[in-house]
Amino acid sequence: MNPPRNEPSLLMLGFLFFVSAWIWGCDPRGGRLPEHVLAQINREEITVGEFDRELKDAILEPGKETKAEGLGNLKGAYLEQMIERKILAQEARRLGIKVSPDELNRAIYEIKKDYPDKGFDELLSLKGMTLGEWQARLEEKILAEKMVRSALQYQGEIGEGEALQYYEAHRPSFVLGPKVRVRQIVVADGEEAIQILKRLRKGEGFEKLAMERSLGPEKTKGGELGYFSEGERPAEFDQVFAMEAGAISGVIKSPYGYHIFKLEEKVGSREVPFKEAKEGILQELRKKKEEEEYQKWFKELKRKADVKINSKWVRS
Repeated sequence: MNPPRNEPSLLMLGFLFFVSAWIWGCDPRGGRLPEHVLAQINREEITVGEFDRELKDAILEPGKETKAEGLGNLKGAYLEQMIERKILAQEARRLGIKVSPDELNRAIYEIKKDYPDKGFDELLSLKGMTLGEWQARLEEKILAEKMVRSALQYQGEIGEGEALQYYEAHRPSFVLGPKVRVRQIVVADGEEAIQILKRLRKGEGFEKLAMERSLGPEKTKGGELGYFSEGERPAEFDQVFAMEAGAISGVIKSPYGYHIFKLEEKVGSREVPFKEAKEGILQELRKKKEEEEYQKWFKELKRKADVKINSKWVRS
């Protein structure tokens, strides 16, 4: 059976391990909750059973034990995630955002297709979950994600002056290192590689031999690997940076086989001009401002939420 596909995860920024602020200033002892209720969010309950099933599914691996000293932190973090998810889903419903039957069915199909025959039913049984409970949780997760995407909409303008200021402040990051354009022939046997190298040194065409003898997928392009910088490929490839354009290497062994390289072109370091970098900078600045606006929005949404935590659970 293939590894299980993860259910849609919230597009949140580190929610799972921000344990310190999970009560958000509210007094968990401000209202008494029944023993079977772990938390209440605007009258919507999280039961102990629901929490235990989700925690087992998302964090604890069946058949493996978790050390007691780490379990408390995991519980607190995951309860926070569940509370925040419910707040987002509730706000989405208030705004009329919905999950259509088609959306839900597509998400269910994407998850279930990794489980042949009755594998998915067996998984639900292992989790102690009914199909209805699982679908309800999946729908809530999708709804919360849609709410996050809706909230991540920055409406302001970002001017060229702001982008230029960012460019000047981060100028070193716009300097690109040297690049090379390389062809290779790679074979599995060292003796074969030596024989190919002899043929190359007698004047046979590199592209022709790459197409005939190389095992790499780039053989159809005459061994063309394209441009790369130092450190982007396996360490053995970096030897080409010491070569001159047009040169052919000796036989170089790597974990992938025996290589012969031809250095087609060498491009020196260069600074990316502002005109070329501007569009990427504007996208980065917009992303940053969207995140800042989202955090402000969600902080206010949390502040308004009526959250109660079972005091017995807090003390345990």
